[in-house]
Amino acid sequence: MPFQQAPKFWLYSHNFTHTGAPLVLGAIARELAEQGWRRRLRLVSWGGHHDRVHTKLRRELEAEGFHCRVLNPEQAAPKPKPNDRILLNSLALPEAVIKTALAWIEYGEIKRLDWYGHEGNPSQLLADKKWPQRLLPLLSTGKLQMRVPSIHTLGSYQKWLGYSGSNLAVQTPLLQLENSGCSLFAQPLPTFNSLRLQLTGMAGDGNKGHSWLLQLIQQALCLEKKELRPLELQFIGLESDFHALLDRELRFWGHALLGDRFSWVPHGNRSDALNAMVNANFAVSCSRSETFSMVSLEAMALGQPLLRNRTGGWQEQLLGGINGFDLGETGLTPQPQHVQLLQRLRDPLLTTNSQLQTMAQAARAKAKSFSQMNYSNWLLN
Repeated sequence: MPFQQAPKFWLYSHNFTHTGAPLVLGAIARELAEQGWRRRLRLVSWGGHHDRVHTKLRRELEAEGFHCRVLNPEQAAPKPKPNDRILLNSLALPEAVIKTALAWIEYGEIKRLDWYGHEGNPSQLLADKKWPQRLLPLLSTGKLQMRVPSIHTLGSYQKWLGYSGSNLAVQTPLLQLENSGCSLFAQPLPTFNSLRLQLTGMAGDGNKGHSWLLQLIQQALCLEKKELRPLELQFIGLESDFHALLDRELRFWGHALLGDRFSWVPHGNRSDALNAMVNANFAVSCSRSETFSMVSLEAMALGQPLLRNRTGGWQEQLLGGINGFDLGETGLTPQPQHVQLLQRLRDPLLTTNSQLQTMAQAARAKAKSFSQMNYSNWLLN
């Protein structure tokens, strides 16, 4: 009887940066490794030169014993064996790689294909109307298992594909919130003698809402009173190179409003961001577009209540009035009710330290409920 090689599990990424989908890829790899797949995992990124020069995530994964490979965007995907498994961990993979993987499943060269659609608007990346037509038969037969980060995002994919069956479902993104030597849950819960807000994320084209938050603070400062909690603000993950014009404007604006009570941390790896987040006691998520907000989950694990608007993931993360406050639908400018909310949080007579500490405990408890979920129920069933 011929020797049959044990199947490999190929995890395909568009890059190895310390952001979003690649961090989830690392979390998936670590969980599969615990299930006995470590030596059979193959992590492949099409990040090319960027991955070879700038990223630390690949080196971290390689140091943990994972087999990682970086390809250029034009390079073809490695050919799998019939029993191998493949996860496409983004819609942003090179289109040729996606088409190749779909051809493998269509022609029976592999038995199942998994796809994690981290991006909120699939039609922006896969604009051709033939894509839903191609994916629908594979979803209907279960040959393709597709997952998205939140209920909010699921509706967009269902509408795009014209499909609402069980093979397209929500898989909440999970990161390591608790492991040996580095537990976010082990950090002391924050205190609330001052109101210390943090917004974590690169400014990019303004999507993350940094300007919205600065406008909110500017309006609140016009109503300054002695008895209010001091207001502090920290931006974590701002770009600092010569071309980061918006980031420089945000830093100037923040210092002009708050002086020494404004601080910022440049974009780095995840541990840098977490070390900075510990200094805050409230996490703000005010993006124009979001599929889940993993930094909100990390902040919750640190015991930080949320100020959260209604982009992707808010239903899963926010219990309004219990572990944070609902900012409502996304808007270009803050509304009077947002200013009133911020002032209420600053007023120790209207919102006591004890009430905020209860919210901090609720935020951490909610984060712990996420840490009990896993990827294996999806990928290994």
